[in-house]
Amino acid sequence: MATVLKIPLDAGIADQQMDITLDKKPLTLRVTWNEYGQYWYFSLSERNGESIIDGIKMVKDTFLLKRYQLSSPEGDFIFMDNYSGKERPDFYSLGNDHLLLYRTKY
Repeated sequence: MATVLKIPLDAGIADQQMDITLDKKPLTLRVTWNEYGQYWYFSLSERNGESIIDGIKMVKDTFLLKRYQLSSPEGDFIFMDNYSGKERPDFYSLGNDHLLLYRTKY
């Protein structure tokens, strides 16, 4: 059965990086605010710095990795609207009215 993990992000911080373990694999996640486009995006890499995927726009209520057919991680991220009523996530949305979740494959 799949498990959903909440990624701990802080509102109002434009560049956040953390070491996480997804599906028993140690990875580094970086989430950044694009001031020009007014959106959040994320990158995922191996702990040694090798990029897995870079610059993925965080579109709300959409699986973010599905279209890339990656071998790792096995699950997928979704940027969920937490009943905000906002049309688009803003700079202060992370961890409050929008949540980044990871859904394991099994």
